Amino acid sequence: MEYEKCYVFKPEDSRPVKRRKVEPQGLQSSWNLRKEAYQEAWKAQQDRIDERLRTINATTINGILDFLEEAASNATEIRIPTGLILAGPNSALRTSIAAQISSHSDTTRRRSYIQISSSSGSNLKSLLKTIIQKATSRAVEDDEDELDDQPASRKGGPKLLNYDLELLHLHVQERRIEQVVIAIEDPEACDGELLSELIELFSYWQDRIPFVLFFNIATSVEFLQQRLSKTAIKHLDGRVFDAAVSSDEVEQVFDALTTSDTSLWIGSNLSTMILDRQSDYIQGIESLVQAARYAYMSHFYANAVSISLSPSLALKDVTAQYLEALRNLPSFRTFARQLLDNGDPGRLRDLLDRDDKAFEFAQNSVREGKEALAEILEATEVVRSLQITIPNTTASSKSRMYVQAMSGKLAGSPMLRTLLLTLRKAPSDTAINVANALLERKTPRDLIDELSPIVREIEALIKDQDDKAQPLRSEEDVKNSTLRTTVIAQKVELSKQKSALSKQDAAYTTIIRRLSDVLETYFAEKLVNPKDLTLHEIFLYDLKSPFREVFTPRPRHAVERALAAPHDYLDCDCCGPDHGDGDDATLASTQPSTAVLYQLYLESGNMINASDLWQAFQAVVGDSQDEQQVMAQFQRGLAEMRYLGFVKNTRKRVDHVAKVAWRGL
Repeated sequence: MEYEKCYVFKPEDSRPVKRRKVEPQGLQSSWNLRKEAYQEAWKAQQDRIDERLRTINATTINGILDFLEEAASNATEIRIPTGLILAGPNSALRTSIAAQISSHSDTTRRRSYIQISSSSGSNLKSLLKTIIQKATSRAVEDDEDELDDQPASRKGGPKLLNYDLELLHLHVQERRIEQVVIAIEDPEACDGELLSELIELFSYWQDRIPFVLFFNIATSVEFLQQRLSKTAIKHLDGRVFDAAVSSDEVEQVFDALTTSDTSLWIGSNLSTMILDRQSDYIQGIESLVQAARYAYMSHFYANAVSISLSPSLALKDVTAQYLEALRNLPSFRTFARQLLDNGDPGRLRDLLDRDDKAFEFAQNSVREGKEALAEILEATEVVRSLQITIPNTTASSKSRMYVQAMSGKLAGSPMLRTLLLTLRKAPSDTAINVANALLERKTPRDLIDELSPIVREIEALIKDQDDKAQPLRSEEDVKNSTLRTTVIAQKVELSKQKSALSKQDAAYTTIIRRLSDVLETYFAEKLVNPKDLTLHEIFLYDLKSPFREVFTPRPRHAVERALAAPHDYLDCDCCGPDHGDGDDATLASTQPSTAVLYQLYLESGNMINASDLWQAFQAVVGDSQDEQQVMAQFQRGLAEMRYLGFVKNTRKRVDHVAKVAWRGL
């Protein structure tokens, strides 16, 4: 093998080995049903998300389409029509400007939509090549079948270079394109000189190719203007379009994910991590959608009992292993303990022995659990309605209110107690506005039945009051309290004293307390802890560990830990620390060569002598092995260290390697 470049491998038996098809057994037998349930559940969520995203920037998209129509009607060969879209770093338009414009375009004008970014080309030639390639490779529409495959001017003459705009000009003439719309996703990331040259070149061809530019601006128009040359700016005829704020987009998409008819609910811990990641990092709205989709996949693919979320599930579709897993859920065991404490062992015996009873119980528990979560969501809307209606009260966002409610900490929280206390102190005009606001929105029927007589009583009091210029005030109102000063032993003491209430104010105090008590009782009943619901493991997903590894990975930490403690990953006893010279020793001849070199690498300075490193490595692993084999292991380990980015060659000392990374950075 020292001189041969290759060799021919001739196996004894060239026939392929027959692979026996293995059918999934046990809990894995429900894989197909869980996959169908996931696809159905996520399709409904994706449709709701797409509908929200279409409506978020509907005004901006309509304005852009009007701008395109106006630019086509009033075509000019002097300046390039340019749309400056202030979309922000997290906007839904960030990576789909051309896609959304083309999907919403219902005009009869023929346009070519091209979407480029800072990575489309490093110089003017490569950028022009990308633009021409995307423009000319567009699929032919049905009404274009009658056109010639090649224009007459292209059949003869010299061959054009792939970055010559004459190719795009010929394509525009052939397809009778009225506008060539070029959307630049991230102009801040593009080279200013390159972008200026591109704009100037487009201006020279504007009389032959009707260009329209769109810049998706994440910062400001002034910042973009500073990066362009004065000549390029003179060739642009710009108009600014304000897109929706990114925080509003997050709220809209998160609200679509947490509707009352959703199949799978996301828990508070996971929701907090997703929202914090969305606000801490510059991520598009697509990142939030992908995070939610990964949650659905993790639940349906890894949790066998999630098959209960399938709407068409029947008893014949489940196996005995599924029922056994159902009976071993922590929430089911808690429910079984409650049955024993309540003196109902007969029902527990049926759930444990009879499969039909267990299956029926699971279906009913899932349905009741979803209804309870929907009621929690309705209660959060009631809280937000109170915050919006009561003066001097800050309204919480839907996402944060959802997180607090799903954690079970909203009921009896200081925020809710303060809100009800403020309601008790509110005058009659505020109280009637609060009650009417609750009646006008989609408030649960049982709450409406209790609020309706209270509203009628408040209206009757307001109608019969003596001084109609002043609203009725309750006993808790600060305006019905006075401060009393008392001097005792040269010390001044302040005390509150209630003012004398009128008959109507006393009646109003009773009514406003009833209103507060009704709301307090409603919140106590509806705002339950979702993890106290029976079989919540089926319809509630709240695991952070897979998300943390996928969406916020730490590859360097994982590599360093694997090299420092290989026995934890290899699951072997020979590489453990107890096989060294002492309890703290980590070097062993049985460890992989890269792990041994990493330990020696940690003990070295900035410059590592290759000869000294080889001698230290040989002293660790070379006692019982051949020297050539040890050298091969050393070279392979050093190559892997260089590939991982720990060391590099240095010109200062050819017999040394330089340390690149330090542990923990």
